[in-house]
Amino acid sequence: MFVVKVLHGYIAKDGKRTRNKNPRILLTFSCKEHAEEFANQIGGRVKQIG
Repeated sequence: MFVVKVLHGYIAKDGKRTRNKNPRILLTFSCKEHAEEFANQIGGRVKQIG
């Protein structure tokens, strides 16, 4: 699973930044390419979790 990291947090499913690392709350991607595409659009970076 991949998540998008921004500033001092992650992007949650509701589109807001959160510091919580719980995968049930975060917007997760199964494909790294899709996560990178989204991260480039919002100015974040991709991080692999779990």
